[in-house]
Parts: sequence; C-alpha cells; structure tokens
Amino acid sequence: MQKQSGGNPTGLEEMGLTIATELPPEAVEPEVVVNDTARPSLLYSWLIVVFLMVLYTSSFIDRQILSLLVKPIRADFHINDFQYSLLAGLAFVVTYSLAGLPIGFLVDRWSRRGIVTIGVTVWSIMTAACGVTTSFGTLFVTRIGVGIGEATLSPASYSLVSDLFPKDKLGRALSLYGLGIPIGSGLALVIGGQVIKAITAIGSLDLPIIGTTRPWQTVFLAIGLPGLLLAALTLLVVKEPKRHVSPGEIDHKPTLGEAVRFFIANTRIYAGLYLGMGLIAMYGYGSNVWYPSFLQRVHGFDVTHAGMFIGIWTLILGVAGCLSAGWLADTLIRRGRPDGHFIVSIFYCLGFAISGVIGTLAPVEWVSLTFVAISLFFSNTIIGVVAAALQILTPNRMRGQISSVFLAVAAFIGLAFGPPAVGFATDHIFHDDNAVGYSLALVAGIFPTLGAVAFWFGRKPLLDKLRQ
Repeated sequence: MQKQSGGNPTGLEEMGLTIATELPPEAVEPEVVVNDTARPSLLYSWLIVVFLMVLYTSSFIDRQILSLLVKPIRADFHINDFQYSLLAGLAFVVTYSLAGLPIGFLVDRWSRRGIVTIGVTVWSIMTAACGVTTSFGTLFVTRIGVGIGEATLSPASYSLVSDLFPKDKLGRALSLYGLGIPIGSGLALVIGGQVIKAITAIGSLDLPIIGTTRPWQTVFLAIGLPGLLLAALTLLVVKEPKRHVSPGEIDHKPTLGEAVRFFIANTRIYAGLYLGMGLIAMYGYGSNVWYPSFLQRVHGFDVTHAGMFIGIWTLILGVAGCLSAGWLADTLIRRGRPDGHFIVSIFYCLGFAISGVIGTLAPVEWVSLTFVAISLFFSNTIIGVVAAALQILTPNRMRGQISSVFLAVAAFIGLAFGPPAVGFATDHIFHDDNAVGYSLALVAGIFPTLGAVAFWFGRKPLLDKLRQ
C-alpha cells in the first residue's frame, strides 16, 4: 500500500492508491481497516440495498409519471411545451439541488434512516398534493415540494451503503440501488399508462374532502399516497449501520471547511465526475420526458402504447445497463485499473449519443424504434458507477456533503436544462411540435458527447496523481 509522508491513507489509498497528497493531515486521517465480519452480513446488506432501490423506484415513478400527462395538463392550464418542461425540470430540480446541500450536511451527522423516512413522507404527500392543484402556479409549487423530499434519499443511501459493503463490491451495490431509475421510469410508463387509461375511462371523480378531480389529478393521488406505507416500512426494515471512520473521527464531527478543502484538493477529479454525469443526464432526463411525445407525434402511438414501449424496454435494457456498468467497473478495479469507473462512464456516454441520434432521426420506423430502445441501455444507468467512484475517493465523514453536491450539480444540469432544451428547440428552433425528434437528436448529439469529454479530463488527473 502506498502512503503519504504522514502515513495517512485516503479513501482510495485503501485500494493501494495515492490521491490527495495536498490535503492537511487532519483532513486525511486513516480509516479503520474493517474486516467483513465487522460489517453486517452480506445477505442483510444486499436486502437493505434492495429496499433502498424500492424507495428510489418509488421516487422515479413520482417523477416520470408527469411525462404521460402532457396533453391533459397542457389543455387544462393552457401552457406550451416549454412551460410544461419547467414543471418536469426546473420546478423539481432547483429545490432538489438546493435542499440537497444542507441535507448532505445532516447525513454526515444524524441518522440516515431518519432522514430517508422523513424524505419519503414529504415526497409522497407532495406528489398526492399535485392531484389537488388547480393552476400552473400551484402545480409548480407542489413539484417543488416533491424535489425537497426526494433530495434526502440518495445522499443518505450512498453514505449508508458505503458502510455496508467493502470497496470491491461497492460498484455493484450502488448500481443495484441505481436500478431505481430504469425500474421506476419503466413502471411509471408501463403501469402508469394503464392507470391513466383506466382512470380516464372512469372520468372525473367526486372524492371525500378533496372534491371533484379530473383524471390526471386522480393519477397523482393514486401514486402519491401509497408512499406513506414505504415511509413506515423504512423504520421497520432499515437499521442504522455503524460508520466506518478513522480513530480520530470517533469523537469528531466533520466540518464544512474540511469538506471544502478536500474538494478543492481534488477539484479536477470531482469536476469530471460531476459534469460528466450532469451532461449525460441532460439527454437522460430530456429523453425520459419527451420520448413518449416523440412516439405519439412522429410514429402515431397513443399514450398507452407509447408508455408501454418505452416502459418495457426501460425495464429490460435499463436494468441490464445498470447491472452491466457496475459489473464492468468492479471488474476493471479488481484487474488493477483505478480509472475503471471513468472508462465505463466514457463508453456509456458515447453509446448514448450514437443510439440517441440514430433513434430519433432514422426515417425507417423499425430502425428508429430499435435505436430508441438501445439508447435506454445507456440512459442515466452509470449513476451507480459514478457514485461508487465518489464514495471511494471521499473519506467517510464528508461523504454526505460531497455526494449532495454531486447530486445537486448532476440533477440541476440534467433536469433544469435537459427537458427544457428539447422543448425550447421544438418551439423556437424548429417551430413545429412534430419536429420533436430533431430536438431530441440535437440534445443527444451534443451533451452526452461532452459528458464523455468531462469524464476523460477527470480521469487524467486521477492517473497523474497515481504516477507521482
């Protein structure tokens, strides 16, 4: 094992790597070398990851269902594609990003189980509240509330899972957690489409206390309220794991200054991870929102069949993409490639760009649909790999803070700019609702490619430090 002159290994040095030699001694105290027997059993640890993945799935169902409700919400509130994109992106992501920063601070100090429980409760209530809104403004506000609640889950989960698994299993563990993205998105489209069809057939409902609800409002109520049961189960299922910290950290609470100093010392590596994930997420979230409309406007699908197509292939290829990314990254790490997480991320960015452009521009329908489906293999499925790289790089006592900044940056870039970029191009560049395929291709060709460049530039300083 290589060590700094003071003999204090950082997170990556536990794998035999030297990373942050510029840090002051107090910022890089050695972490305890913990045997697997000192951790909970692997069976229990995997069960916890599966449960957290279920929570993540629930959160993505709440986010994704909005993409199937474009027509009725636009009709009721008299808004255009760009305004609708603000509901799908900006309303959620601004508070998701800003709320995540203080939440990350709490994650490093308080019960992660408690933080997750509160978050699930908040986003479930606010999703249901979307179903009682009567204007664009009130729906915008409730989407803000959903963002605040969902900002709690991933920083707490990343920190918690990192204390359950050794480093050589962390890529697979966090990729399993990341399955919440394709499973949640897929179920929202498959089941959500059927729910919307059934509720629309019933028509408006007169509900106690709430009053008369239109079909799209009833959908929000139906998917939001069951989340309260998941919040209760969190208290029963999840136990707060012991934090694996250095001896000097036992009675020491992390400071914001320490996290800032560590971040600055490794800015180039972190920037590669943060910007790379954010740029690929621009098309990931943009396509999540606009693929159903693309299928309806360009290929003549109805809302149910559009949801079924995207949902089924997301469940199949999105899940495969997540699991493959984690397995590839862990394999490369075991084979002595410390940049394994970056290599996998670069490959996924380029695959997403190519399949996205072909899928949305191909004039032959079967070619278009085939590559749209293939693109779902790459759609945000590297988030577990990128998160694993962050946890390995970052000392335990500041993982919540560093992870929350990562999630804030990636989500803000992806959600705030991805869906609106497609909507803006459709309204203001191509001036035709039916040109949404050209808008998707424009975003696909530019931003995942830039993400690959960002990961490449983050990889270089990592390797440079290892050569020192």
